[in-house]
Amino acid sequence: MKPLIRNRRVVVFLYSTFSYCATLLWFVLDVLPHFIRNLFFKVAFKRFGRGGLLDYRCFVRYPWRVSIGNNVDINRGCELYSSMQTSDGIITLEDNVVLGPGVIIFSSTHDYKMLDLPDISAPVKICRYVWVGGKSIILPGVIIGEGAVIGAGSVVTRSIPPYCVAVGNPAKVIKQRLIEGRHPLN
Repeated sequence: MKPLIRNRRVVVFLYSTFSYCATLLWFVLDVLPHFIRNLFFKVAFKRFGRGGLLDYRCFVRYPWRVSIGNNVDINRGCELYSSMQTSDGIITLEDNVVLGPGVIIFSSTHDYKMLDLPDISAPVKICRYVWVGGKSIILPGVIIGEGAVIGAGSVVTRSIPPYCVAVGNPAKVIKQRLIEGRHPLN
């Protein structure tokens, strides 16, 4: 994909200006009460569902490229990096997702096969009832199936099937997740 702006100095200036303004905005948001933050999130995000929490000290690059469902809890220090370079660089968190502290999600990266490292991206989708353990990293193109659990500190490089437990670097499925009691879909 060809860049929209070819002059590197212009790109660097525009990006650094945007980055500076975004940093100031997130700094201000971190001192506001949740009900005011949520009003901003409703406007800024592609979708920001009801009943959830985007905790303090989180960062979301290009929030208008991120969809967050109902009852989603995003713990302190999480970072979501969507992309503006390609149309594929979106992040979707479906209903009832929980991200532990310090989770990082990337929907874009660089093509290491080329010396100028152009941006490439792929959508990230985290399906309903997923729990991602703290300090985990999720890479572009990953789909985490409904009800899956990602162990703390895992690096998810490939999609994970529904109702599985995956751990490690790279994350591997170690077992099926058994749901005790009433299943939320019944």
